[in-house]
Amino acid sequence: MKKYIIKKSLLVWIGLFFCLCFQGFGQKIVSWKDAHKYYGEYVTVEGTIVATYNSGKACFLNFHPDYAKYFTAVIFKSDFYKFPDAPEDYYLNKKVHVMGTIKQYQGKPEIILNGPSNIKIIEGLGKSKKIREISWEDANEYYGEYCCVKGKIIAAFNSGKACFLNFHKNWKRYFTAVIFASDFHKFPSNPEDYYLNKEVRIIGIIKEYQGKPEIILKNPKHIVIVNE
Repeated sequence: MKKYIIKKSLLVWIGLFFCLCFQGFGQKIVSWKDAHKYYGEYVTVEGTIVATYNSGKACFLNFHPDYAKYFTAVIFKSDFYKFPDAPEDYYLNKKVHVMGTIKQYQGKPEIILNGPSNIKIIEGLGKSKKIREISWEDANEYYGEYCCVKGKIIAAFNSGKACFLNFHKNWKRYFTAVIFASDFHKFPSNPEDYYLNKEVRIIGIIKEYQGKPEIILKNPKHIVIVNE
């Protein structure tokens, strides 16, 4: 009887082992566009991270500029120490495999990343992809695209909550670069003075806000002074 119980227990453990292996290494690979079809399933989601945002409490890795509707991978602050520094920059423009259970949050699919083993870079587009360079005057023609916008900052304003770097006096209508207060510590002191009257190149995804184009700057590496 003891031999039977031991043999049965051994078979159960072997079965569990193979189930875990299948879950970790043999799960289906799906496109980020189809993630909403797999709620509750453990899968591998494939796609390129085209936009990111780190609120300080969570880092959001987005696969579409319209992050409110499409698949997102999320890293919470409690797990930041496990990942490379500034994951919002490290994974940006990289083609990745994201592994985990797809959950629905506010009507869209997401996977919460608990460790770096849940995300694998399979193609570093950020290094090999040529970035389109455009004038600030044409920024409204490239909504949703990752571009390098070139021009001179002729006006700037810091509200305390955000710093606005403007390329035209009519800032309500033309291209603006924005730095939020949560990121001030990453940039030179008083960025409204530091970048004023400087010719710059700004790299990022052009978004539409209140009818005009803008790029949100999360890192000083994304704004380069040309004439210095």
